[in-house]
Amino acid sequence: MAIRQKQAVLDIAIKHFKEFGLPLDIDFKSYTTIVGPQEAIHPMSVKRSFKAWKYLVHAVRLKCPELAEKPKPEPAVLKQPKPQVTAKPAVRPAVKKGKDDDE
Repeated sequence: MAIRQKQAVLDIAIKHFKEFGLPLDIDFKSYTTIVGPQEAIHPMSVKRSFKAWKYLVHAVRLKCPELAEKPKPEPAVLKQPKPQVTAKPAVRPAVKKGKDDDE
């Protein structure tokens, strides 16, 4: 297919991803329901230009890396230090107490 049409389809997809705040792991059916069937890119245009939806999404990811999801920082949780156990095991006497020994 012509480069111009491929670029036009890519530009429309980028516009939709930015405008609607779509994630890059969205499938075509969800994309169509969010954007609307009248405004969405026609499936035949995707097929002719990129062969499959996943290749179009990959091209969007390469063209606009700012759309890629950034890992969210984990909330800062104060970790309390674990108390260190310094208890020594019980020491047994070396000599057993016999029946005769009192105490």
